[in-house]
Amino acid sequence: MVMSTHANAEQTIPTNPRDVRISQPEIMQWRPVSASSTKDEKSDASEKANAVKPAAFQEDVFLVDPSESYYIENEAVGCDSCSPEHACDSIGCRSCYPATSRFWLRVEYLYWTLGGMDLPPLVTTSPAPTAPADTGVLNNVGTTILFGNDSVLDSFRSGGRFTYGIDDARGFGDLEVSGLWISPEDIDFSDNRDRLARPVFNTTTGSEASQLIAHPDFLDGNVRIEAENRLFIIDVLRRTCLASTRFSRLDFLVGYRYAQLDEMLRIDQSSTYTAPQGPIIQGTVIDLFDSFETENHFNGGEIGLQSWRASGPWKLHLTAKIGLGVNTGKVVIDGATTNTVPGGGSASFVGGLLAQETNIGEYKDSEFSAIPEVAIGMSHRLHDGFDLWLGYNFLYWQNAVRLSETIDRSVSQFPPEAPTGTLNPEFRFRTDDVVAHGLSAGATFTF
Repeated sequence: MVMSTHANAEQTIPTNPRDVRISQPEIMQWRPVSASSTKDEKSDASEKANAVKPAAFQEDVFLVDPSESYYIENEAVGCDSCSPEHACDSIGCRSCYPATSRFWLRVEYLYWTLGGMDLPPLVTTSPAPTAPADTGVLNNVGTTILFGNDSVLDSFRSGGRFTYGIDDARGFGDLEVSGLWISPEDIDFSDNRDRLARPVFNTTTGSEASQLIAHPDFLDGNVRIEAENRLFIIDVLRRTCLASTRFSRLDFLVGYRYAQLDEMLRIDQSSTYTAPQGPIIQGTVIDLFDSFETENHFNGGEIGLQSWRASGPWKLHLTAKIGLGVNTGKVVIDGATTNTVPGGGSASFVGGLLAQETNIGEYKDSEFSAIPEVAIGMSHRLHDGFDLWLGYNFLYWQNAVRLSETIDRSVSQFPPEAPTGTLNPEFRFRTDDVVAHGLSAGATFTF
């Protein structure tokens, strides 16, 4: 109901403030008004209220990132002005969040590179007519390195990351779990030219030497090398708002990180004598392999900061975090030599060339480690519940066990000789650092 007033009431303008006379009292009448009329009047009132707002306070059409969608600035002091369906932020940020939780999933394609393995010279050759004793020996004129003496497995390769989160656990905080992996990259090198050798440093003579794989005078042979590395990371984080406005936010991150880095190298060679050499008869076959594997398992806590700043449907995201914990490194070295004599059967011996009794075994060690990571990204809201993502990550792993640190190219004996002299090759537990970085592209879904 609304009230209306007749305008025919006679009034006299007083000359004295006390002299006021109304000839006839006003007549009040009531009439029913429809709900639509009331709604229109409220809309008119709202439009008038907005019309007098300064430009700086007028509402903008703004879409919030799904992982941050519940934060809307509350300009009033405290949280009294939150709408009934919202609750006050538990740590005092000037914001409100939904009374019900929201879930989101980010799927990313990664194009990253891992820090390569720095390998020593492993396979060499020499031109004709190099003598067998000089073939493949480093520092000799004409010796060419066919494999090794550089970094391998450092090219960009594919990977992926899935991040699943829940926003507003009603006072418990925002949670997210992510899994990242970089696909294994492998190298498969093989060669069967007529002059092949594996270079070593002979500690008995104190000079460079080589083990022949093939030479046209008396030996046919081939060599094959396989190498591989991969990375896997899991993060479980709780995000707590430190500060927020309508167009920006800063979070504190705390949680758990697990990381795993695996590397392997295997060398296989086979040689067949085409002519007798001393006690070795023609047709004798020597098969040999060296195997090196390393594993890193990091377990630790993780802290960091995460922020975003918005402009319309675009958002700039920045993240800096560091995992602090213990890295358990594992090294496995193995090798064997098998001699097959025509009509005489086969005999196998422990040890190859760079993996012999002096260093074969399984070794473990634990050491404090840190894994800092920095990320920058851009997201664009296409519509509610769907965003596109593009970013860059840089990750550094301190004190990891690297395969390149496990290889000793010094030898004091050649297979199948028993260990002697300086007992090389030897194993020493050494660590090095790993760098991984690259681009990411994907999409975020909110539901």
